[in-house]
Amino acid sequence: MDTVFRLEDITFPLLMRDTIDSQFTGIIFVSAEEWKKGLIFRDGILCAIQSNKTEELLGNVLVSLGYITEEENNESLAQSRIERRKQGIILLEMGKVQPKSITEALKIQLEKRFVDIFSWETGTIRKVVKGTIDKTPEMTRPEFLRLVRKGIMEQTPFSVIIKALSPHADAVPKKRSDDIPPDLGVTMDNFDQFKVSELLLLGQDPARALLALYCTGLASFEESKHKAIIEHLRKVLRKIKDQDPFQTLGVDKAISEGGLKRAYIKLVKQNHPDIYSYADDPEVKRLATEVFTEIQKAYTTVSRIREGKPPEEKKGIDQELQAEILYSQGMEAMRGKDYSKALDSFRLCVKMKPEERVFTEAYVRALFLRWQNTGRGNSIEIKSAIREGVQKFPSSDALYVILGWVLKKEGSNKAPDAFRKALQINPKNTDAQREMRLYTMRSSK
Repeated sequence: MDTVFRLEDITFPLLMRDTIDSQFTGIIFVSAEEWKKGLIFRDGILCAIQSNKTEELLGNVLVSLGYITEEENNESLAQSRIERRKQGIILLEMGKVQPKSITEALKIQLEKRFVDIFSWETGTIRKVVKGTIDKTPEMTRPEFLRLVRKGIMEQTPFSVIIKALSPHADAVPKKRSDDIPPDLGVTMDNFDQFKVSELLLLGQDPARALLALYCTGLASFEESKHKAIIEHLRKVLRKIKDQDPFQTLGVDKAISEGGLKRAYIKLVKQNHPDIYSYADDPEVKRLATEVFTEIQKAYTTVSRIREGKPPEEKKGIDQELQAEILYSQGMEAMRGKDYSKALDSFRLCVKMKPEERVFTEAYVRALFLRWQNTGRGNSIEIKSAIREGVQKFPSSDALYVILGWVLKKEGSNKAPDAFRKALQINPKNTDAQREMRLYTMRSSK
């Protein structure tokens, strides 16, 4: 039975996930403009690929490996077309290559032909189910899954990644195995602690890795069973934030004191977080608490306005002084390597004085040092804090240095870019200067 559909309707990574899960046996024809490929599968594992891309011909692969010359390639290819025989056999008869070289080139050819398709955003798919396929796969299932992950990590356009993951934006990924493959090139040990939407905001690498895990059966997307409540609370919260305090309480400015209290008590009863205590979902708890806080804030503001006071109390010098004291305590805790205490202090500093760049930088540095020296925390959490910090303080060279340290610890080749950015902002940043000197020394060896 043939099934025809458009590549843009499913995306190639998700097509491969379906092929693996269903243990598909048959042929998948993929075409985009003038390019055509036929993929042969047996029990969900790739057996062979036919392609009309000339750069993917065996002879061109052998040339790229240095086993034959361009002249030998052209001569053997011409003979292959005349005699209608495989180029590899002709090259062996000509004595130009050894059998092991052909085997190596065929493996690379298969990988090259397959991974290339991940870069296609549009095209036509035709699936032809077969009862049996005589050809035996030349790779194991783990080897094929690795190849799928490689295609997603290295070739798939980020727009395709977003398209594939967006339907699961509100879901929290679930691990299906504790063994995260090292071929991802990015730390994903704690990906199940974040929503898909949060991982998408962390940049391309975590999002690509998540889709790679999903398509190879190592992750699933578990939507909250309380999705309807979450959507309701989000809608209520958006509505409140678009209103003034009087509208939130449903009263006019001439309301009596008794009428104001009755309106407030009614709203409290209708929106108290305890109403949702049965919902074992942290997002429900967070949203319900935020709605309740906004109602309390509206009541306080209206009461102050009626008393002829400013809507909000001014934050006095005491709070600024308290933030400075907390910062000093946090720095002292950092020197003593008590990172939990330091983070508690810096977290309060940031909350009290979010406009102070040095507080944010100290908090992010503490997150990194805790991860580096104790193993607690993870790179995703730190990158998320850096991203939020950079959004508020784009001229923070310190945040880019910490990003470079995180990427360096992950083994990413993007670490020098972060240090360069720090130096671009502040050429006198000694941490970034030292890291770039080390990088230059290693590169010159």
